[in-house]
Amino acid sequence: MTNPETIDHLVMLAEMGREDQVRDALRRLHPADAAELLDAVENDALRARLFAHLDTPRAAAALSLLGDQSRETLLDTLPEQRLRAFLAALESDDAADLLAELPRAQVERLLRAIPPRLSADVRDLLRYDEESAGGIMQREFVALPAEATVDDAIDAVRRRAADVPDIHNIFVVDAQQKLIGALPLRLLILANPRTPLRNIMQAGPVVAHPGMDQEEVAGLFSKYDLLSLPVVDAGGRLVGRITVDDVVDVIEEEASEDIYRLAGLGDQASVHESVRDSVRRRLPWLIVNLGTCFLSASVVAFFEGTIRSLAIAAAFMTMVAGSGGNAGVQTLALVVRGLALGELTFLNARRVLAKEIMTGALNGLALGLVAAVFAYLWKGVPLLGLVVSLAILGNLCIAALVAVLIPLGLKWCGIDPAVASAVVLTTFTDCCGFFFFLGLLTLLR
Repeated sequence: MTNPETIDHLVMLAEMGREDQVRDALRRLHPADAAELLDAVENDALRARLFAHLDTPRAAAALSLLGDQSRETLLDTLPEQRLRAFLAALESDDAADLLAELPRAQVERLLRAIPPRLSADVRDLLRYDEESAGGIMQREFVALPAEATVDDAIDAVRRRAADVPDIHNIFVVDAQQKLIGALPLRLLILANPRTPLRNIMQAGPVVAHPGMDQEEVAGLFSKYDLLSLPVVDAGGRLVGRITVDDVVDVIEEEASEDIYRLAGLGDQASVHESVRDSVRRRLPWLIVNLGTCFLSASVVAFFEGTIRSLAIAAAFMTMVAGSGGNAGVQTLALVVRGLALGELTFLNARRVLAKEIMTGALNGLALGLVAAVFAYLWKGVPLLGLVVSLAILGNLCIAALVAVLIPLGLKWCGIDPAVASAVVLTTFTDCCGFFFFLGLLTLLR
């Protein structure tokens, strides 16, 4: 794995013109480490120089692993001749991902220039949404008829090893290419060479369909502990496979999207993006948040007389709102994750809602008691302590209610629950916290 010292050393060698040493160092790196190095280089021209030293297989693999910004700048400088070589060296799914980032006219030229079989596979993959099973599957797999023997299967694996890396399963199909079974390599090498595949295959394997969302695919891998998953069309014909390395990328991608969306950053944010892109992504949500702050301010303004007569209320009302917001974020994180993993559904939502409200109530009682004691010891006003404790209790219950219902409501409407849940939650906890505290204080003082 690369480290800052390695990066600085290679950059220094490149700047000194020690091209031979740079070339030797880069060609010893794993493609993933080369991609990490290239991502860390801030100068686009230097990144292109370093990338040029990689041999075709390593460069192709590194290109598919680069961050979006680095890959975009490199693609703008690469000649089509080298792009054709990269496409021929990549698996079909990685080749399709690469072409998806290029202009349509250039894609057509490249597809006409690469081998017909690869071109047909890539064209087929480009038809699917990039976040679907069809978008992440690859067309390279080993499939044999049920009548084939173990010996035939082992020969097929040997012949296809160069074209089909990471073979985990042999797929068994009928005469119409419909999937009827799967055979893990472990069982294959332990079986008698003359045994027909139909006698040892695992019938009715778990499958995905091309239109299935990639999050559902990741769920299948997690649920059934899979290394690869066959993809079949509506007629049950085998059209591709998804391997666990692609699913790891999906899990990372989906987790990053949820984190970014909860923070209002969009799903393509990156620490490497420009100031202009950062402002463009963040400012709209900050404006929305500013708008919600006016709602909170209007609640406070409604109780202006109470605050004027008891100025210390301004300090304690932020405590109430902050406690509700923090508790709500805890619940929101659990709910959004539960929805993403399928642990929370509309069927068990009532039980989850009751549990979270009860948790909020108990936490509210505990926090309210601590806050009441603190308020009394600080200001010596029993009424203030009572109001703070009741307001915190009410606001934590509201926070739990909103943190469960808002993501469920967005999910029911077909909207990603991570997109706007945090903004809505903060609005509710601030407004309700101020209203509970100032309203109770107005009634009881």
